[in-house]
Amino acid sequence: MKGIVILLVVLAALGCCCFTHRRVIKALIRHEPMPPAPKWHFWCKNKRS
Repeated sequence: MKGIVILLVVLAALGCCCFTHRRVIKALIRHEPMPPAPKWHFWCKNKRS
């Protein structure tokens, strides 16, 4: 039972990620320019550089 719950959580996370980044994935496959980021998007700054 625990494994099913973990599997559902992982599938939901992957589904959300693919749905959110579908335009970026499509642009990468078709070698098109990247679409603009939505207003709610944020960038994580790399602290080491």
